[in-house]
Amino acid sequence: MKKQSEYEEQKQKNKQKLVRNEFLYNKQSQGVYEFPLIRKQDIDVDKIQFLSYVNTKLNDIENQDKTIHFFTYDWLFEKVYDKANDELEKLLQYYAILSPDFSLFTNMPLALQIESVFKNRWCGAFWQSQGLKVIPTVSWGDVRSFDFCFDGIEEGSIVAVCTYYRENCEEEFMLGYKEMIKRIKPSLVLCYDEPFPSMKGNIKSFLPTTYEWTKNLNWKDLVQFKWEKQNKNVSGLNPQDFKFFKYEDPYIKDNLVKCSICGKTACQDMYGNGECSHCGWKFSKDEDLFEKQLGISYPMLVSPTTAREQYKKGLPFKATFDEFVKGLFFYSEMLFKHENIMYEVFRKDKNKIVFCSESMQQEFDNREEFVDNANIKGRLLKDIWDEVTFSGFMYCE
Repeated sequence: MKKQSEYEEQKQKNKQKLVRNEFLYNKQSQGVYEFPLIRKQDIDVDKIQFLSYVNTKLNDIENQDKTIHFFTYDWLFEKVYDKANDELEKLLQYYAILSPDFSLFTNMPLALQIESVFKNRWCGAFWQSQGLKVIPTVSWGDVRSFDFCFDGIEEGSIVAVCTYYRENCEEEFMLGYKEMIKRIKPSLVLCYDEPFPSMKGNIKSFLPTTYEWTKNLNWKDLVQFKWEKQNKNVSGLNPQDFKFFKYEDPYIKDNLVKCSICGKTACQDMYGNGECSHCGWKFSKDEDLFEKQLGISYPMLVSPTTAREQYKKGLPFKATFDEFVKGLFFYSEMLFKHENIMYEVFRKDKNKIVFCSESMQQEFDNREEFVDNANIKGRLLKDIWDEVTFSGFMYCE
């Protein structure tokens, strides 16, 4: 057999690095996007002591009993995917490794969220094929990501999740957590940082490596530390009450910007969220992206284009019926008032829609049925939308 030239060998390696299809066959992939499958493994969880990937090194004799995590910035560990073979020798020396936690931000295009999950699963499957013990890390964005973010993990596996820096995101976190429990049925959940009180299942929590120094605190200081950690992102607290964290109210709107609706001066916070005192428009830094991708905005639901038209006509901001429906398929739970009665609309399963109040309930198999048939006392909702008030996502203000 003719031996390949160095050029041909390099060409083949580059092609394989591009296509990443080694797990596509032999039942080693899963889901509509054919993610590589991370198999469940026998792992002694009592041996798990976490070490951040950023602290790994060759010939790391003192830490060879550690388990490597990736709960840090993506750019610090991207090379485990981009240069997987180069990183392998270093990673093989450790007891176990979590699959890398590539980000799934809700404002990322869905294509990039899918890619992040693929990279997570590919690394995990690759490391298993090389003899490493791998624990899949599970993360999610909004409900749109539920169609793919739990694929590629064998049912009954030990999995890892992260609540680090998510102290004020319990409601959003729990939507995905409950779905994960239902889809994967994990035998054990390793939680990096403290679990939320509402988390159910077999859970083992780990103190983040950043906070390991707190093990030496006396009980009073430890209580103080936990309170600060829980409240460091809460608006309106006194900075003098904080000892371990530097507290700056993250939601103070002290940055002046031009309102995108009326053109006058508005105020926003450090995250780009704000409100205009002239026209009443509430905005986020991603309002243009929201409208481009979803046809709505947050938190107003009204798209900026609709808002500008309503402002010019001297009308109050109000989502159109079409925007309300678009909001339903993004937020899943919506409400509105009609003749002082509160109505709820929410998605049931993937496509079914429930429309109800205290005295009525209607169910529809899909979006088109809801749009064409939802009614109040025989009057089609789309025809009486001008009479509706307080339309928005559920529990909005």
